[in-house]
Amino acid sequence: MAEGDITTFTALTEKFNLPPGNYKKPKLLYCSNGGHFLRILPDGKVDGTRDRSDQHSKQTQGDFWHFSQQLGEECLFLERIEENHYNTYVSKKHADKNWFVGLKKNGNSKLGPRTHYGQKAILFLPLPVSAD
Repeated sequence: MAEGDITTFTALTEKFNLPPGNYKKPKLLYCSNGGHFLRILPDGKVDGTRDRSDQHSKQTQGDFWHFSQQLGEECLFLERIEENHYNTYVSKKHADKNWFVGLKKNGNSKLGPRTHYGQKAILFLPLPVSAD
């Protein structure tokens, strides 16, 4: 074995002033399939709207079939930035099945088992909520 120097780094002691659970600003998720924004209604229904100013279209945590009031594994999504600058979202709970969040051309949600890689229905472009 060759001998060499070992370099160690100290732990980061700098504290960041981020509120817990709010690391990103809310985004609108624009679907390339039909031109809808993803929307989660208070009753848990998920669909798409063309109204950019709709208060329920801001990105939020929740299942894409039914919004859950309690945070659980089904509320977590894996975000992937694609080569075409769109993002795809896969349920962490069902990541092995490749069930994507998707919207049909008419704005209705697409069931996870009916989605697959390469469909326009699963491509979302995160846009700022306001021009600030």
